[in-house]
Amino acid sequence: MMIRRIIGLGSTTALAVTAPLLLTGAAPANAGTTTNCSQLQSVKSISAVSYADRLVRAWGRGDTAATNCYASTAAARTLYAQTTRGGIHWRRVSTEGAAGTIYVTYHDDARGGDLTIGVQNVGLRAADGWHAAYTAKFAGEPKAWNAVQWSDNLIRAWGRGDAKWTAYYATPKVVGQLHNISATGGSHWRRISAEGAAGTTYATYKNDATGRMLRIGISHVALSDGDAHAAYTVTYW
Repeated sequence: MMIRRIIGLGSTTALAVTAPLLLTGAAPANAGTTTNCSQLQSVKSISAVSYADRLVRAWGRGDTAATNCYASTAAARTLYAQTTRGGIHWRRVSTEGAAGTIYVTYHDDARGGDLTIGVQNVGLRAADGWHAAYTAKFAGEPKAWNAVQWSDNLIRAWGRGDAKWTAYYATPKVVGQLHNISATGGSHWRRISAEGAAGTTYATYKNDATGRMLRIGISHVALSDGDAHAAYTVTYW
């Protein structure tokens, strides 16, 4: 099933939001500009942690209007300088308070890297509550996977029998096809070629133990639009 939902948040829960994986692109023209924040759910009295969660979700799915409401101009520009859409992989890992600010840190489970958001506590916010996330800082910034790297990651995950990440990299159909071949693909797959055609990169692998061949198709559109399941076709012979 496609990851298109927000998973319940705890101190170590994943934020699943719809967003691209590519970390490219200039900051949008409206970064930090005034938006109609009154159309969004009120933030006057929500906790700083929930506030940060909402910001990370909005940035993750590429909702610049909501991002600009939650974040200060400086914080929004820091986020947009990384990417206009943060991705679906951010998991809250820690919170700590200092001098009226709560610092909430998230880790990108797919690409690595941390993001810390500083949010003013309720009593220190503006009357309407907006723009209270006034600082954002990256550490070990996330990596952008290209199509070949994405395919390699899928083969590694399937090879070691990692059902969670196999399902993350591939569509349910491809997962089923791979598991019909073997629940654990093994360590003998070697990429021998990669070529692009009509919006898809096809990576071909040879199993050095059996001589069998496997071709994975990675959708460029899915990868750039942030779908977790960019591997959408497999051929085995």
